[in-house]
Amino acid sequence: MATRTKAKAETKDMRAALIVQATAAVKRKHRGSISDVASLALEYPSVFASTGSLSLDRLCAGLNPGGVPIGEHYGCIVHVAGEWSTGKTLVLDQMFLDVLVRLKGLAKRTETEGTASPHFPEAIGMPMDLLSIDRPDSFEQAWDMFYEWHEDVRKQDKRIPVLWGFDSLDSTEADKSADKGLGESGGWHFGGGRAEVLGAILRKMAKVCSRYPTTLVMLNQTRDNVGVMFGPKKRTPGGNPPHFYASLEFWLSGSTGRGGKGFVRSAVDLPKFDQKTMRHLGLFDVDDAGAVVGRYIKAKCTKTKVGTTLDTSAEFYLDFRRGMHRWEGLVERLVLEGMVRTNKDMSEFEATDPATGEVAKLASKKACLNYVASHLGMLALNPAEAAFSEMQAPEGAK
Repeated sequence: MATRTKAKAETKDMRAALIVQATAAVKRKHRGSISDVASLALEYPSVFASTGSLSLDRLCAGLNPGGVPIGEHYGCIVHVAGEWSTGKTLVLDQMFLDVLVRLKGLAKRTETEGTASPHFPEAIGMPMDLLSIDRPDSFEQAWDMFYEWHEDVRKQDKRIPVLWGFDSLDSTEADKSADKGLGESGGWHFGGGRAEVLGAILRKMAKVCSRYPTTLVMLNQTRDNVGVMFGPKKRTPGGNPPHFYASLEFWLSGSTGRGGKGFVRSAVDLPKFDQKTMRHLGLFDVDDAGAVVGRYIKAKCTKTKVGTTLDTSAEFYLDFRRGMHRWEGLVERLVLEGMVRTNKDMSEFEATDPATGEVAKLASKKACLNYVASHLGMLALNPAEAAFSEMQAPEGAK
């Protein structure tokens, strides 16, 4: 029995030596390529660019602290699609802020709509002198401008986190239609070759993300699938490449559970108008008095390779004056995962600390948030990921 065990150990060692020798031969012949054993070449994402919302971060990564993966060594491609006025650009600004301030990284924005304003970035405290902005004429030019910039950065620092935000895919043209009329290029009917060009660009970008802590976040709009009775009711411009190459994809929409569209308005004291006075003054929407100062937004994860949140959703609150609300929506997300229990009207809560097994009974949502804030360890892993971790790393494994 001992002889058989020894033979197995020698076989294992011999295989390891063969792999090392063969890998070295590949590296000598194919310089610049990546060839290594999986234990060294693969990693779990451990550095994340926060979206500013704990519930959205948890949807992206499946845990807190979470967000969009950007390292430690390798980034990824992220596709964010949504309806109009659902805060896509503002979410990207929050990611830029986290990369520039907390991670001490670099951020580059490719902006083709020409509508970016310094109001929101300045309101959340973004260091504007550290944010680089490009306004290219086409997809091809956008890639060339970013690639040259990125290559120069990587010559000096290969480990600094880099976030490239593309805003947006729908408003960018391909070269084949940029300098031609819409009729000549077929731009009205076929998108002017966007899908073809995007496929080529994302193939190259996937190579960059697999070698450096560089992450691309693409913003996209949604369109109605007119005439579709069966299947998705929404689609995104740009064809299939954004879906295929993205490691993480989520769609944004206005929350329907908060008064229809989720808008939050400033408080305004109005007199009690009668119907005649309201008609005379043209006040038909008294219930909508006050300026919109924020919105509840729903995010649904439609693809993920970085978490266990596929086909689940999270809600967060975006204040147009101050930025993302860090805690709003987190309790609802934890209830969805089963980490927090509540009654029908969500007036009482019960939470269990995984570290100690302590069960806390909480009389309000505010008390529940305070408990979560003081027991941040309970956010490290949700139950599904705890089981996944045990399956991958059994007891005694290093």
